[in-house]
Amino acid sequence: MIIDGHAHIGKSNYGTIEELNNDMKLAGIDKAVLVPGGMVNVKRMTKYITGEEKPDGEYIPNDIVENIIRKEPGKFYGFYCVNPLKREEALLEFESGIKRGFSGLKLAPLIHGFSLASQTVLDLADLCGQLEVPFYSHTLYSPGASTKKMGALAKLFPKTKFIIGHMGFGPSDVDAIEYAAKFDNVFLETSQGSYAGIEEALKKCGSTKLIFGSEFPLYKPICGLVNIKQLSCNDGDMDNILYKNIQYLLKITN
Repeated sequence: MIIDGHAHIGKSNYGTIEELNNDMKLAGIDKAVLVPGGMVNVKRMTKYITGEEKPDGEYIPNDIVENIIRKEPGKFYGFYCVNPLKREEALLEFESGIKRGFSGLKLAPLIHGFSLASQTVLDLADLCGQLEVPFYSHTLYSPGASTKKMGALAKLFPKTKFIIGHMGFGPSDVDAIEYAAKFDNVFLETSQGSYAGIEEALKKCGSTKLIFGSEFPLYKPICGLVNIKQLSCNDGDMDNILYKNIQYLLKITN
């Protein structure tokens, strides 16, 4: 089995569920974790990272993801995205989303410009632990949303499972790897990570800390999958990365 741990679906005509289904079939991927996408033009991603262009994050397409996971609950799972700047509203929205069938939390500091040390993020991290669902966020080259801030959250909330998206910031984030090795509750999702970085994480953290993800539609799922399949590891380790770890976090039984 193969589960894509991170694929974006949104309101745009680029990166549709039809395209994802075709890409999954081509790559031999069985299931996928969907997160709301389309809040930035992925073809202009560098402009957003540098701050030259600002994303429109007012509308978060959780509804599009929800429609898909309701139609095909055994194939697709969803992480609910909220804007922590909305404070109490964000907490209520997230808890409601979990009750409606979502499997975890997705935060997007690039889109919403919040700090991972804000009180609302702390409350969301605590709530994830209470609800026994994972907390997923990517990190930035920014004091407020750095990998170090994710490490601080993991230390503060040991009962919450944290997934650091894209292996942290950049192609080989040493801090992200160190946190995954140090804390039982920290996992690394591999999309956009370099082969060298993933290989180093496998060596230092073990296969139980890595989760295959594609970052569809910015990347084709088969491309990320080729990177993983080049790793020097046994079948058990490969299964952990390709599906068992995310299966464990989301309590997927079939």
